[in-house]
Amino acid sequence: MVWETLVNLVCRPPRYTYDPDEILGPKRFRIDGRLFERVDLEVLNKRRQRLKCSHYMPVVEGGRQQTRFPCVIYCHGNCGSRVDASDCLDLLLPQSISVFAFDFSGSGLSDGETISLGYYEQDDLMAVIEYLRSSGLVSRIGLWGRSMGAATSILVAARDPSIAGMVLDSS
Repeated sequence: MVWETLVNLVCRPPRYTYDPDEILGPKRFRIDGRLFERVDLEVLNKRRQRLKCSHYMPVVEGGRQQTRFPCVIYCHGNCGSRVDASDCLDLLLPQSISVFAFDFSGSGLSDGETISLGYYEQDDLMAVIEYLRSSGLVSRIGLWGRSMGAATSILVAARDPSIAGMVLDSS
């Protein structure tokens, strides 16, 4: 019983659930007078699980700018969610760097029941990278990972030398 409880704390930690409209804020917002938007979407991983995602991008008054921006993908830690990316928006968006945040499978609002501390999460991150590359919205891609997200970022960057840079916190 004690062993099972310990295993569940690691592989099935308490799941952070939230209301995106309430917690993620308005779809359009300003930082330092500049206009930005959040686009919520879903990406399927190779296990056919839906990953809940948000792409934060600069916009031009009157419509979305056609310029491709560099993008940082925020990879949350164990027990985290895409909500955690809010800490880096004020830093990156004013630099014309878009931010893509998502809930790993088994976390937040995404499908899945367990986490693997990086093993299956690397498939989630690869699905997000493939989506962004095919979207035509981004130029270069960087990774910002915290804890489990940092370990996942390392695993993916080892397979994908085109990753432009990484911020790794508590890996």
